[in-house]
Amino acid sequence: METKGTKGWKPGDPIGYIRSEIPEFDVPPYAGERYEAMVPDTLDLQERARLVIHSMTESTDPLADHEPYYVVCLRPNPPTMIHNSWHGSTFAKFVESTCLMRIVSGSDQNSHVDHRWMEVALKSQGPDGLIYTPFRGRPWSHWGCHMHKPMREEPICGVSLPGDHQISAFGNGRMLSAMSLLAKRDGGATWRKAVERLVDGLRDLAVDAEDFAYFWPRVDNTAKGEPSEPVKCEELGDIDGYSHVVHGLVHAHQLLDYPPALELARKLITYMRRYYYAEDGSFLNKPGDPIWVHFHAHTNGLLSILKYALEVGDGELSEFVLRTYERAKDYVVSYDMGEAGRVKNPGGNLIGYFPENVNNAQWEGMEICQVADMITLAMELSDSGIADRWDDADRWIRNVFAEGQLLSTDWLYRLAGAGWKNPRPTDLAPSLVGSYCTTDKVPERSLGAFAGWSAANDWYVGNGMGIMHCCTVNGARAIYWIWQHMLRREGDKLRLNLLLNHSSPW
Repeated sequence: METKGTKGWKPGDPIGYIRSEIPEFDVPPYAGERYEAMVPDTLDLQERARLVIHSMTESTDPLADHEPYYVVCLRPNPPTMIHNSWHGSTFAKFVESTCLMRIVSGSDQNSHVDHRWMEVALKSQGPDGLIYTPFRGRPWSHWGCHMHKPMREEPICGVSLPGDHQISAFGNGRMLSAMSLLAKRDGGATWRKAVERLVDGLRDLAVDAEDFAYFWPRVDNTAKGEPSEPVKCEELGDIDGYSHVVHGLVHAHQLLDYPPALELARKLITYMRRYYYAEDGSFLNKPGDPIWVHFHAHTNGLLSILKYALEVGDGELSEFVLRTYERAKDYVVSYDMGEAGRVKNPGGNLIGYFPENVNNAQWEGMEICQVADMITLAMELSDSGIADRWDDADRWIRNVFAEGQLLSTDWLYRLAGAGWKNPRPTDLAPSLVGSYCTTDKVPERSLGAFAGWSAANDWYVGNGMGIMHCCTVNGARAIYWIWQHMLRREGDKLRLNLLLNHSSPW
């Protein structure tokens, strides 16, 4: 069928990047020794890293520079992968996470995909240093995030998108982390220059409000210049995007020792903390509003704040993160619904069942994103000496996190006839098969992905689409952090933090 918006376009048409000529660059080999060893029969993260590389590099479109299909719909028959408008905010996560997974596993599967992604990253960097997401050659750029809706002609997120490119401060921040990682691997000048230019571009893009800063009109759809009228900052939305910018700025500072990166990070943290967290650690949609709050957006915010606090030695910020982390664990035990009372959900904290949204009367599945955040927070708080939370991390890794990765696919073909009742029927994706979609070996290509909407004991129960690859790439990053934290050598002492398999010289 012809999808609305594809007139005059055919798969494989050139994509209109902002830059046609890019500097040459090399991709150094992933060094390491390969050997066989007998290991305990417990969780092997290196094997899990190999599997998630399979998903991240197979779930791509070779006719569109290997752009990932961001959503996998498991309800249609056959299962379907769909392009949508998330490229500006999510693409850089694939670049970063795939690199990290190759460091852990040594896998070289589909290494040509990484190289093409690096070319795309450089082609997307404009003369001002910012990353521009192209519309030309990618007619799904305006495809909404809710797959039950048709192709939209109206502006994305309520904001018009003039011209041939979109700026997402969210995606720019994530690309800053990816480019900083590539610069550390490469050791040359290409990626270091790209990082410094991107920091300067973000500083110019941000609206400076003296003691804090923000992006206008939205962090995921950002315009240059300042608003002509006063802005209610609490209505700008999406704390998640701000946290990715802070992460990128801290990574850039670690690479370049560039103070302007930390200065902007500090102002963005002030904005996040002022509008999206209560002093007792509660999550807020906006000041005074604790209802239906996105868990991952806030826990990723905590991760970015902690990274900054550890970088500059800010003890007050570290204590704030610990206080809020402890409050976050309580969300899975008791939902505070105000006058409606409290909804009890005992046991979630034991296994790491963290709901997608909190303070919400209806049932909520999990994104692996927030599970990965909470595990990483537990490890960072422990490793830095702020608080001993290794037992938290250990339980969550072995339960919900390990079970959230797709390790077999034959059962996905049986879902269409499962006959279950969906808790959220309005979120079901129709069987959309057209120019923006593929049904080619979707389950097999998804092997190694992480669940987008799992339950405590089920990988998928029918709500949501099935897989959104932001969960896959965030789960992959968590694999790296777990692998990095489980074992530490300090001088002549070796410290084992987690009893998982980790091949090492020691």
